[in-house]
Amino acid sequence: MNTLASLAAPLLISTLAISGWSQTPASKRPDPVELLAEKLHPGHDRPDLMARHTPEERNRILAAERAGTLTTLPHWQGSFSIHDKEYHYTIVGGDPAHAEPTTIPTVIVPIRLTVSDYSEDGVNPLVLDATPIVRDILHSPIFEKSNYITGYQQFTDGMLRAEFPQAPPTWHTVLSPSVYSTVDVTAPPGAVHVFRAKSGKLLADIRDDSLIDDPIFQMIGNGVFAPDQFVIFVTYNALEHDAFGYHAALFRETKTQEMVFAYSSWLVGVDDLFFIPSPDTATLSHEVAETIHDAFLGSLSSLTLLWGDPFFHNECFQRFIEVGDAVEDAPARVQLHEQVVGFGKQARVYTLQNEATLQWFERKDPSDALAATYSFPDIWVLKKPAPDRCVP
Repeated sequence: MNTLASLAAPLLISTLAISGWSQTPASKRPDPVELLAEKLHPGHDRPDLMARHTPEERNRILAAERAGTLTTLPHWQGSFSIHDKEYHYTIVGGDPAHAEPTTIPTVIVPIRLTVSDYSEDGVNPLVLDATPIVRDILHSPIFEKSNYITGYQQFTDGMLRAEFPQAPPTWHTVLSPSVYSTVDVTAPPGAVHVFRAKSGKLLADIRDDSLIDDPIFQMIGNGVFAPDQFVIFVTYNALEHDAFGYHAALFRETKTQEMVFAYSSWLVGVDDLFFIPSPDTATLSHEVAETIHDAFLGSLSSLTLLWGDPFFHNECFQRFIEVGDAVEDAPARVQLHEQVVGFGKQARVYTLQNEATLQWFERKDPSDALAATYSFPDIWVLKKPAPDRCVP
């Protein structure tokens, strides 16, 4: 697989239009970590984009889903029962009852963030550009094969094979990456707070989510990408103040095409700014794994019995099968997994987030996943399925 392939498309520069401010020399200097009153603790959010649709639009969406005329990523549906109540899930890829592999075209879109009122030299605005780290993303476990209990696979392919160990050996779900042109976003004064970690690296804490979300939603909704592509937008050492990243789906005007996409931060050298570190691939692995297990909206959503946060007193959390959310509040030594990619001098260690397997949400006891696990890649993170009751 050529992970350095580029998407054949014209150069797209998407600069957020800002009114009410003029271009002036940047004057603010990044605040050192010692001035951070409370360490940052963003979560992982899934925007409720279905709420944006009218009842008539929702009916058209549901009709397309039920008729099988919805154009989107390839997927299949399964079901399970808890106390005689049936639940359904939708997983990206092909049915494990069949032997065919499925390839998911995956587009990486780097974002170059210019912070207009911060500077390191007192004159030029601060620029945090994700373009140079795209190569690291392409060589990460998300796209490169590495060793898991299931064999030598991509991260999410290995996770699916752990959840469905009886699938034929030729059954795989493979992400095939390409790279889109860099998107430029300029933040107006006051929209971003910049901190300097002890390592000297800078982090942009984006106070207004629309700064990132508006250009993303515009590109997704305007037909820039095809509905059979999974699109991932990435910032470097910059993140929305309330989320390391998110995954979502957006219906186009006809309501017969659904675009699946994600936003992820890529963080390097800024761990001391957070309660729980999120180095390099941790957020990306969270969002990609959740997209594979719960990519869609409407009747295609993956749902289960209401479950509680296993690392926060079993406090009731949600009904969606969000495999990363179930582990995101764990201590760093439990939440994060180091994965080696490559051999010899070419070997590199990336940091993934551990995920809950489907069996944890199904309340299967014992688990019918490989090695009877409830978590992946580390099989010891979740030792029991989610309790049937959670704490309100």
